[in-house]
Amino acid sequence: MPRTQADKEREDERRAKTTYDLFRVRLEKLERNIEKPVLIPERPIEKGPAPPPDFVRNVVGSSAAAGSADFHIFRNNRKRENDRLDWLEKQDKKSKMDEEYEERISEKQRLAEERTNKKRAKRLRKKEREKQRKKSGKAKQTESSDSDESDSDSDNDGASPAPEKTSPTGDKPASKAGDK
Repeated sequence: MPRTQADKEREDERRAKTTYDLFRVRLEKLERNIEKPVLIPERPIEKGPAPPPDFVRNVVGSSAAAGSADFHIFRNNRKRENDRLDWLEKQDKKSKMDEEYEERISEKQRLAEERTNKKRAKRLRKKEREKQRKKSGKAKQTESSDSDESDSDSDNDGASPAPEKTSPTGDKPASKAGDK
C-alpha cells in the first residue's frame, strides 16, 4: 500500500516527542507549500457558566426522607453555583481593571498633550519676542540712521553755508534761466 505525503506528515506529527518537534514538523509542512493559506484560529469567545435554573426539579417534599443521592445532588448544585459566582466576581474584577487601565492611559495622554501645548505656547512666545526684538532693532537702526543723517544736516547748518553761485562776472548770483 503506497504511503501518501499526508500519511507521512500525520505520522511525523504523531511521533514528535516534544512540542518543539511538533512545531518544527508543522513549520516544515507550511514551508513546503508556501502558497497555501494558513488557517489561524481566532481566540474562542469566553463563555460563562450556565445561568441558574429557573425551575428546580429535585425538590424534596415535606414528608420525604433524604435519599442516598440527595447529598451528591446538593453538592453538585452548590459547586455549580459557587463556580458561577466566582466567574461573575472574576468578570467584575477584570472589567474594573480594564476601566482603571483605560483611565490611566487617557490621563497619561491628557498630561502629554498638556505638556506639548505648554511647550508649543512657550516656543511661539519666544518666536514672537524674537520678531519684536528684530522689529524694534530695525526701527532703532532706521531711527539712528535717520538721526545720523539729520545730525549731518545740522552739522552743515552750523558751519559755513554752501557758497552761492555767482555769475562769471562776479557781480550777482547766477539766476536760473527762468529769472529775468
